[in-house]
Amino acid sequence: MGCSSSSPDTNNNQPVAKKSPKAKSSGSNVGAENETNRKRENNHPELKQEPEIEDVDVPKTEHGYPVAKEPPDRKADIFNPQKLKGVEARARAAPDNLADSYEELIAYLTSECKNDVEKVRALFIWMANQEIDDGNYSNVTGSDTPRGIMKLMKDNRASYSSFFALLCRKAGIQCVIIDGYAKSAGYKVGDSDDDVKKLNNSWNAVYVAGGWRIVFPLWACSAVVGHSTGVYTKVEVKGKAVREKEVESSGKTIKHFNDYYFFTDPEMFIFDAFAKDKRWQLLNRPWDFAKYCDIPYVRRYYFDEKVDIRSKFSGRLVAKDGECHIEISCGDPRGITLDYELYYNHVESGREISSSLQLNNFVFLNRTGSRWDFGIRFPETGVYKLQIVGGKGYEGDMCAFKIRADEVKDDVKPLPFNPGKVGYGPTMDTELAGIKAISHKSGLVKMNIKKHMEFNFKLTKDIVVRTELLHSTISKEELQQYCVTTQRNRNVHVAVNVPEEGEYALALHAQQKNHSDYDNVCNYLLTSETGKKKRQRKWETPQEKKTRRNVTDLSKTRGTKNLSELESEIERFHKLDMEDKGELAKAEDALEYKKDRKELEDAMNRRHLETLEKAIARGEKSRFRDKLTKQLDEAKDIREHLLHLNKIAHDILEMKQPTISELRSYKIPQPIIQDIMRATFLMLGERRADLERYEIK
Repeated sequence: MGCSSSSPDTNNNQPVAKKSPKAKSSGSNVGAENETNRKRENNHPELKQEPEIEDVDVPKTEHGYPVAKEPPDRKADIFNPQKLKGVEARARAAPDNLADSYEELIAYLTSECKNDVEKVRALFIWMANQEIDDGNYSNVTGSDTPRGIMKLMKDNRASYSSFFALLCRKAGIQCVIIDGYAKSAGYKVGDSDDDVKKLNNSWNAVYVAGGWRIVFPLWACSAVVGHSTGVYTKVEVKGKAVREKEVESSGKTIKHFNDYYFFTDPEMFIFDAFAKDKRWQLLNRPWDFAKYCDIPYVRRYYFDEKVDIRSKFSGRLVAKDGECHIEISCGDPRGITLDYELYYNHVESGREISSSLQLNNFVFLNRTGSRWDFGIRFPETGVYKLQIVGGKGYEGDMCAFKIRADEVKDDVKPLPFNPGKVGYGPTMDTELAGIKAISHKSGLVKMNIKKHMEFNFKLTKDIVVRTELLHSTISKEELQQYCVTTQRNRNVHVAVNVPEEGEYALALHAQQKNHSDYDNVCNYLLTSETGKKKRQRKWETPQEKKTRRNVTDLSKTRGTKNLSELESEIERFHKLDMEDKGELAKAEDALEYKKDRKELEDAMNRRHLETLEKAIARGEKSRFRDKLTKQLDEAKDIREHLLHLNKIAHDILEMKQPTISELRSYKIPQPIIQDIMRATFLMLGERRADLERYEIK
C-alpha cells in the first residue's frame, strides 16, 4: 500500500493531458510518470478504506492539544512545495535501516528542518516512499518500531493514520486521529445515508503554522484501480452511443501519490470525508450528515477549475417529465472544456436497458457565457448517473449526479448531431475563433416552421464562415435550400427556415486565413413544434404576461434585495415554456450579476477574512467585474482592515512578559493608558459595558 518506489513528486496526480505535455519531473522518472498518467486515464483510481480493527493502540488525541477549529489560513499560504525540495530529497534518501528506530529516523528526518511544516512534510514524504506492501518483515518480532508498524499495515492490521500520528508525536508535532465516513471505493453517488455509514475511515490533523491542517495519508499514498460495483452500464459518452456493462470487481491496490490530501483545505475536504465529531470538520459552520450524503460527488478537479453547480445542489435528482437539467458555471471559462458520460443503473432500475435502444445524442450540452447546461432527455425509465468531466488542457472527473427517471415522454428523439466539446451556443472559444454572436446568445432557439429565423454575427478576424443545417433523419443535402448564408465584409447573416416541425442543428464552421480546414466553432439547437396548441396561438395568458413583465422589471432593479424573486420568476418563465424575446437572456445575466454582487456584500457584512478572500477572488473573475468595481474596492478595503486587526491582535498576543508584568503592576494607570487598553480590548472583541473600570485580577 506504499507509494511508488520512485520518488513521489508533487505533480504526479495531475489528470491526463490531451496533448503530450513536457514532463514536470526530472531524471529517469519521466517514463514512470507518463505511465502513471495513462493508468489513471484507463483505470480511474479510487480511494481506500482504513482497517476498522487494529493491533496497535494509538490514542486519538493527547492531553493539552489546542481546540479544534477552522485554520486561520489556507494550504497555499503556508505550503510551497518548490521551497521544500531539499527537505523532500533528504526524506527520500533516508537509509533503510532507520526504520528500525523511531529516535534515529526522527532525528535524521527533522534535523535540518526549520519549522513544523517542514518536519511534517519530511515525515509524510518518507512514509509515502516506503515499499510497505513489498517489504521483507521476516525478522520483525514486535510493533514498537516503524518497521514493526509497517508489517502490521501490510497485513491490514494497522492504519496509515495511526502510523502517521506516531511519527508526528515522536517528532514533537501535535497530531490527532479523526474517525469518520469517507467516500472511498464502493461509494456510488446518491447512495442512501445507511450505505454511507458503512464507509468508516480515519485520517489525521496536525497542528502547524498556528492551526490544524488535514492530512489523509492513506489517500495520499495509495489507491484502488479496476474497482467496480457492477451496477452500471455506460450508455452514452460525449454524444456517442456505447453499451459497456460493468463487471463487479474488488480492484487492485496501487501506489499512487496524491498531494491533494496533504494539508487539504477543510471546505474542500468535507466533500470527501465527514468527521463523526463535527468539531474536526474544522469549519466555522459544520455540515450535518444528511447534507454530506445528499451532495453531488465532487472530485478535486472541481475545485482546481473553480467550478460551481448553479442548478439544484444535490446528488439525488429526479427527472421531471422525462428530462433533467444540470447547470454548471466556471469562474474563468477561457480554455476549459466540459463533457459528460451517461450511465444506466441496471440493478436499481430492476432490469437491463432495452437492447434495441441506442442512447446517442440524448444529452443536450448548451453553453451560454460561463455556464454549461447539461439537459438529459430519458427515452427509458430507470436510474441513471451523469458524470461530468473536463478541464483546461486535460480531462479529469469533476462531479457526478444520480438521476431517477420515473416517467418519459412519448417518441423521444435524439438530438440532430453530436457537437462534441463545442456544445450548443456561442462561447468564449467562438469569439477567440473570430465570431461574435449578435442576435442569439443562447444555444437553444425556438422556431416556427412558417417563418424565417435570422442569425447575425460580427467577424473580428479575417475568416470564412460556412454553415450547415442538420437533422437526425433528414440528410444535410436535402436541407441546404433551407439555410442561406451571406458574408459581407465583417458581417455574417444566416437565414434559416425548416421544412417540418422537430429539432434541427445549425452548425457554424470557420476557416482561418491561410488554412484549408474548417473548424466547428458554434452550434444552435433549433426546435419547431407547431403541433402544440400553445405554440400556435398569438396571445399570452394573464399569468404569462405577468411573468414576462415581472422578469423584465426585476432584472432592471438595482441592488440584490429582489434576487430571490427574480430567480423564482425566471424559473416560472421556463416552466411556462414561454418564448424568449430577449428579456429572459437579460434577466439571467442580471441574476448572475446580482448573485456575484450579493456574495461580495454578504462577505463584507460577515467580516470573515477567508470568506472575504473567496468572494473577492470570484468577483475578480466574474463576467461582470467592471460593474462590481465599487463592491470589489470596498471589499478590498475591509480585507486590509481585517489584516491590520489580525496583525494588531498577533502583536498583542506576542507581547513580552516583562511588558505584561509592568502593565499588571499599575494599580491605577494613567488615563491615557486606560484609554489605550480599552481600545485594545474593543478591537479584540470585548463589549464596551465590560470595560468600565480597571480591575486587577
